[in-house]
Amino acid sequence: MSGGGPTAGDRDPSQPRPAGEGWAILSYMIGGMALYGFLGWLIGLWTGLPVLFPIGMLVGLASAIALVIFRVTRS
Repeated sequence: MSGGGPTAGDRDPSQPRPAGEGWAILSYMIGGMALYGFLGWLIGLWTGLPVLFPIGMLVGLASAIALVIFRVTRS
């Protein structure tokens, strides 16, 4: 049973976020672009559509931004 007190996931919004969180956000951005860009590049090679590489990078960036927004609003 919860007594209504603070839990480990609660954070005071007036306090700055830890420095490690910024690095995690940066790694999501770079990792998303790299993964989906690579997948777009591979599929582009197989299909002969080189435009899939930049599309993959944009999809990766958009999904990383969505993940960051989801993560930041939950904490």
